[in-house]
Amino acid sequence: MTRIPGSIKRPSQLLGGSLGPLMQHARQLIELQNRVRAIIPGEIHVASIDAGTLHLIVPSAGLATRVRYNQRKLIARLHQPGKLSVERVKVSVRPDAPQHAPDSRTARPPSAESGRSIASTAKYIEDAGLRKALMKLADRAKPE
Repeated sequence: MTRIPGSIKRPSQLLGGSLGPLMQHARQLIELQNRVRAIIPGEIHVASIDAGTLHLIVPSAGLATRVRYNQRKLIARLHQPGKLSVERVKVSVRPDAPQHAPDSRTARPPSAESGRSIASTAKYIEDAGLRKALMKLADRAKPE
């Protein structure tokens, strides 16, 4: 087995020795997210809960408005004496990244006039590679 250099730290060393509390907190946030989604359906993500403020992230302004209108109901249903104290709800809108289709357009060939101009310019180019590329481009020009 390969020996790990001392300069490389294990995750348990970086996180203070135990991943238990971090995993438990992550599970609590996921459970809270499921409870929020049961109260207000939609793609609502729990970002954090800190000092009585529940921070939610939603993909649209419409859903953010629905969450704000139902804020009192959400706070009342999430309240658990001794466990969870939600006093305020903060909502952030983070739209999903649009899925861009690759550009399927093909390059249009240059006009016949542009082809002639490129060819005449290429004759005076000293660099052989550039001259060859320009001549190849000029050959692709539309015939008249």
